[in-house]
Amino acid sequence: MKIIGLLMFRNEESILKDTLDHMAGFCDEVHVYDDASTDGSYAICENHPIVKTFSSSLKWDPNREHAENRNRNALLGKAIQYANDLDWFVYMDADERIEFDWSLLKNPRFYCDAVRMKLFDFYISPDDVDLKYSERKWCGPEFRKIIFAFRAFASSEGFPNPFQREPNLPMYSRVFEAGYVKHYGKGLSVEDWEKKCDFYSKYAPRYAAKWERRKGKAVHTHSSFGMPLIKWEEKEEKGVLLTPEIEKQSIY
Repeated sequence: MKIIGLLMFRNEESILKDTLDHMAGFCDEVHVYDDASTDGSYAICENHPIVKTFSSSLKWDPNREHAENRNRNALLGKAIQYANDLDWFVYMDADERIEFDWSLLKNPRFYCDAVRMKLFDFYISPDDVDLKYSERKWCGPEFRKIIFAFRAFASSEGFPNPFQREPNLPMYSRVFEAGYVKHYGKGLSVEDWEKKCDFYSKYAPRYAAKWERRKGKAVHTHSSFGMPLIKWEEKEEKGVLLTPEIEKQSIY
């Protein structure tokens, strides 16, 4: 039984080695998909021992809903060729770090088909603007519940919908809830924040207005939903599930 990592990215050379090193701590192998990067991401993957296969888009597709769905399923299709039914897939983004007891997945008594984890957004705060992303201490109290790990046999339907990062599981699948994910997408750096704002404003129509309003607002004392930031150690005590009602309270 193997734990097989799935990673899709574009122009992530600043954090990609960190990500692959992180995945090497629990994956037996990692399959990567490069979405037409123009930086040094390819060389990092080529030289990292945990990378099993490397696939890439030949050109940038500005239709992001179509492209991300197509690329995600292409990545899964490639990895399936190296898996047996009881192997585990772990799908994550380059700006995420997972805290979970991975030994559970290789325990034959762990009767489960997928693992759903709590994902928290980290932010740049006034007291850590100049620190490396991994040294940030503050996150929003809101968390999303997302399936990060799933058995290979449970992935037959793949990722059917645009921007959907969870596979469609077979009926009666057993889902275990445990583990935490640090998401640094809003906390990498001020420069990366502005690039993200520009990207979503240009290529993601359904989110464009929201990200346009976020320009110039990389440093936070509150989350995007208006709640005071919390420290990572407070996530159990102060964490709240991100509901549609809370999302409507987005301050920008």
